[in-house]
Amino acid sequence: MKADLFSWYRDADRKTRRVFWTCSAGWAMDSADGLVYQYLIPLLIVGLGISLTEAGTIASANYFAAAIGGWIGGWLCDRYGRARILQLTILWFSFFSFASGFAQNFEQLLVLRVLQGIGFGAEWAVGAVLLGEIVSPKHRGKALGTLHSGAAVGSGLAALIAGPFASAFDPEIGW
Repeated sequence: MKADLFSWYRDADRKTRRVFWTCSAGWAMDSADGLVYQYLIPLLIVGLGISLTEAGTIASANYFAAAIGGWIGGWLCDRYGRARILQLTILWFSFFSFASGFAQNFEQLLVLRVLQGIGFGAEWAVGAVLLGEIVSPKHRGKALGTLHSGAAVGSGLAALIAGPFASAFDPEIGW
């Protein structure tokens, strides 16, 4: 028996494909954002005058908040609908990611990254549930496995863009 990893996509209708690409793009951007932050820690130390410990605290708090966001997102999508909550989590994540770029000190960046983490945790949970519901059961594992690869794509993008962006700006201006 030949394994066909993409048969689920060929069998998917337009709505399922749109949900897949929306969720995959979200997962890629969430992953890219987390790694870009880590790549830019040296600039944060110079630009914001924070310590390495504070930079690590921000990263850890972001991921802890994502765990909380997953619980919140799961509860909200059961109550208000998966598609609506997915849209809101993408908006939430995007807003607080953008706002993080304007942080002026450790405390501001910590709060903004915690709020951003809640959004990305909720987005991951809601996106997986939504895609899992609309893909046929015989293809669910393949579809969700492909969805999870969006995080790896985001990690690769982060590695490609962080260096050029970091070197394009003076640390005093870039953060």
